[in-house]
Amino acid sequence: MESIAEAVGSQIFSAVVAAVLTGLGGLVRWFVVRRLPARRTWRYSGAAELSVVLDTAHIDTGRYQRPVAGLGQIRALSLLVPSLTHAYRDLDLEKVWLSGHLPGREMEHDLLVLGGPKNNEVARRLLAAMAESLPFQLGGGEITWDGTAYQGETTDGEITRDCGYIVRATNPLNPNKRILLIGGWSTYGTVAAARWLTEEGADRSLAADIAVLVEASVMRDGHVSQPRVLRRAALSV
Repeated sequence: MESIAEAVGSQIFSAVVAAVLTGLGGLVRWFVVRRLPARRTWRYSGAAELSVVLDTAHIDTGRYQRPVAGLGQIRALSLLVPSLTHAYRDLDLEKVWLSGHLPGREMEHDLLVLGGPKNNEVARRLLAAMAESLPFQLGGGEITWDGTAYQGETTDGEITRDCGYIVRATNPLNPNKRILLIGGWSTYGTVAAARWLTEEGADRSLAADIAVLVEASVMRDGHVSQPRVLRRAALSV
């Protein structure tokens, strides 16, 4: 009986050890396959102070001006959130602001800013603060990179191709925090930039501080195809 008990006990112990090792192996695989690449994409040290900032447009209801965010920023955010949640357990998805409502103190925190300077005051301020270190400028309905102008294409009043940009860098207002700016020639360019970041942003060949210009085709139903890189440059900020 004692030998039987010992054999059963040994089997139970082996099963427990195997289960623990299997669990640890799964955890390690998850960490290597999901969390590390996601953190390379974002480069924030943590997400506890991360604020997500969207465009602020206004709709006249007849009684007041109602602030709203653009569809492109919402679609872009839906692409980005899964990667963010893989990277950070302390992500607070309630800290999503319209740019006109972001408290001033938050400008010095980690920021994810969606949309360009036309309707996003936070993007305008950050791009202005980084102007001397960026290889591109926005204005005149174009994205100008080292003297070459890029813009989307339209056919019969519909956008068929769009350009988007990504800036991943140190926050120019606080060297201990980081920012990620995502925008485009139009709303579809913002979606294209977000898609590129989630698919290619973890590439080990990319500098931590970088600017990237991408383009993508836009289908009639608004679907944005896989983006391709037009230009990219490491930043010194």
